[in-house]
Amino acid sequence: MRPSDVSGCVLAGGMSRRMGRDKASLLLGGKTLLEHQVEKLRDLGIEDVLVSGVIASTPPGTRVIPDIYPDRGPLGGLHACLRAAQKTCCLVLSVDVPLVDQETLKELIEAHEGSITLLHHGEADEPLIAVYDCALAPVIEPLIAHGGAPVRALLELVPVRRISYRGPERLLRNCNTPEDFIEVEKTFAECRSPAAGNRSLD
Repeated sequence: MRPSDVSGCVLAGGMSRRMGRDKASLLLGGKTLLEHQVEKLRDLGIEDVLVSGVIASTPPGTRVIPDIYPDRGPLGGLHACLRAAQKTCCLVLSVDVPLVDQETLKELIEAHEGSITLLHHGEADEPLIAVYDCALAPVIEPLIAHGGAPVRALLELVPVRRISYRGPERLLRNCNTPEDFIEVEKTFAECRSPAAGNRSLD
C-alpha cells in the first residue's frame, strides 16, 4: 500500500473538556494542531484529506465531514469519514497527537494489507493512529446507531494488525490537558533546537 492509495482523516471533533478549549486550534510553532496533522498527510502524498468535526477554520483543500450519528465520539467520526473517503482505506490520525512523525505513518500505510493496521507501543494500542479499510463502515454502524461505543468495540470484531512503534515515547503524547500541551510544547522546542539538529516532526 502506498500513501497515494489512501485517504487521510484527521479526527478533530472532540469536546476538549479537559483542555478547556478547542484542541484543533491550539498553536504549536505558529501552526494549529490541525494544520500540523493535515500537512503531514499532504507531505506523505495523500491527496484526499478529510477533517472530522465542526471546525471553524480548516486548511485549504480539505473536506470537513460531519458525523452521520452525532455525539458518538471518535467511532462516530471514523464511521462518517470511512463513508466519505475517496480511496478504499483511510489513514486515521487524531488531532491531539501532533508530534507523531511521518515515517511512522508511512510505515503503517506500507504495512496495511486489509481491515485495521494500528500503531502499538508498550502494552497499548493507538487505534487513532491507524489505517482502516473503508469497508468497515457498515461494521461500525450498528455499534453507534443507538449510542456511543469505544473504538475497542470495533477492534474486537475484526482482524487487527499491530505495528510496533520504534520512536521516542514522548512523540506520542496526547494533548488532553493544558499540562499535557505544555509538555508537548517543550518536546517540540527541543526537537527544533540546534542541539537536536532541527529534527523535523512534520
